[in-house]
Amino acid sequence: MKIPNPKKDELYFLPLGGSGEIGMNFNLYGYKGKWLIVDCGVTFGDNIHGSIDVAMPDIVSIENEKEKLCGLLLTHAHEDHIGAVHHLWPYLKCPVYATEFAAEILKRKLSEVGLEDEVEINIIDINSKLTIEKFKIEVISMTHSILEPVSLIIETEVGKIFHTGDWKIDYNPQMGKGLEKTKLIELANQNILAMVCDSTNVFETGYSGSEEDVISSLTKIINSSKNRVFVTTFASNIVRLRTISKIAITAGRRVALVGQSMWRMVDAAKQCGYLHDLPSFISEKDVGLFPKNKILIICTGSQGEPRAALSRITNGIHKDVNISEGDCIVFSSRVIPGNEISIFNLQNKLSDLGVEIIESSKDNLVHVSGHPSRNELSDMYSWVKPNTLIAVHGENRHINEHVKYAKEQQIPNALSARNGTIIQLGPGDPRYIGEVESGRLVLDGNDIISRDSEVFKLRHKMMYNGAIYVVLVMDKSFNLLHSPSIMLEGVAEVINEDDPIIKTKQFIISEIDKYKKARGFSKEYIENTITDFVKKFIRQEYSKRPIVKVEVIVNKK
Repeated sequence: MKIPNPKKDELYFLPLGGSGEIGMNFNLYGYKGKWLIVDCGVTFGDNIHGSIDVAMPDIVSIENEKEKLCGLLLTHAHEDHIGAVHHLWPYLKCPVYATEFAAEILKRKLSEVGLEDEVEINIIDINSKLTIEKFKIEVISMTHSILEPVSLIIETEVGKIFHTGDWKIDYNPQMGKGLEKTKLIELANQNILAMVCDSTNVFETGYSGSEEDVISSLTKIINSSKNRVFVTTFASNIVRLRTISKIAITAGRRVALVGQSMWRMVDAAKQCGYLHDLPSFISEKDVGLFPKNKILIICTGSQGEPRAALSRITNGIHKDVNISEGDCIVFSSRVIPGNEISIFNLQNKLSDLGVEIIESSKDNLVHVSGHPSRNELSDMYSWVKPNTLIAVHGENRHINEHVKYAKEQQIPNALSARNGTIIQLGPGDPRYIGEVESGRLVLDGNDIISRDSEVFKLRHKMMYNGAIYVVLVMDKSFNLLHSPSIMLEGVAEVINEDDPIIKTKQFIISEIDKYKKARGFSKEYIENTITDFVKKFIRQEYSKRPIVKVEVIVNKK
């Protein structure tokens, strides 16, 4: 089903990503025949297909409806909200709207794929108003774990929607305009039809904490260390990077950045007027010039990513930076669900090296979340007083719990959003009215293909069962001219006399002899028959189901 054409008095909400999963946010609002996109993000890794690094929403339901798309509005510059724009824009072809920092990050991504001169980027001011076709929008400053996060009031004749984006309540955010509490409280008098709200931390009680709260613990750790201090955090958290840098400088340490994404984020922040109160950062190639107690290294890789700076340093393969016994590594970050094994493996290696590992805890707070806990959600409900809560941005368990919690907090209506499900926000009470096709696209090399592609099914099968390739050279009477050529990869190990290649070769020769006198003998017949028999033989001998390809080459001389 393609996206419907909203009638004059109908307002629709349609998530294609981020509802039922963490990351990959992509939301649409439909009104008077037009659709406004809010955010266009990616997610990293794939629990099913290990070869996938980047996934993004499948936009099959809208890619042929470009004339209905009036704009793409970005709430902030995190990858799960902005990271798919440069991949999917050629299929959307609509103007893009973003704050200055998000636009700066996006320009760098577009230049990587040669789209910097094609995409129309409109810079939006925080706490401003704009009109995109049929939608009147007010941009409200929020607090999160990145520069310039905003929420949106989307106004139509049907009613007003408050789209929170990613947010938290932080009255001391250290950088940026901060939370517009007065404006949010005023929304209670504007009869907000629905609040489309972040569900990520709905299971967390209390408040998520302020960026100010990490200063004390980080100061204590950095001041007490006699050796090198490494801090790994999300490259996008410019506020945290500034906090760490200021503490290090006060402690008499210079600050080095290690990791390309860290440098890119810092450069973008400086372009937008941030971080000019800090001295220049030390490059990774100059880290070794400083005594251990005079340097602090901020690096990427807090999630255990194998190609990130911290993993390469830990494994001893970084060309400029090393870590050794007595050094201290601070994980100023949270564990993103799905990354637990990678992080634990990395920390085990660090432990074997004699490195002191510090993670955030109640008594040693080195990280605060950028998403609202239950008390913050309750506060926002009381300020905005929406008629309906639409729970987005989370796995099913987060979204379902958010709906339950909103009802407990006396929100009149609450609905759980799901990718591909159309919710009619008005007129009348919000309700589900249909579904469109949704799913995941993945970046495979330079190609964007469906996660359900046969390519990944074959790759997955090869990973667990291996592959066998057979070439048979035969004369025109289909007698073998040479012994079969066999390439067998990842099927079974050679143990003593049990050589799977020899056994498979003997099996093929015996099977061909059986069919020498068969009628209708042909190249295709042999290829298909031998393929079937090799599959059966390997299954019986080795309990494997490899990919089997048989090619017959006929020498007609």
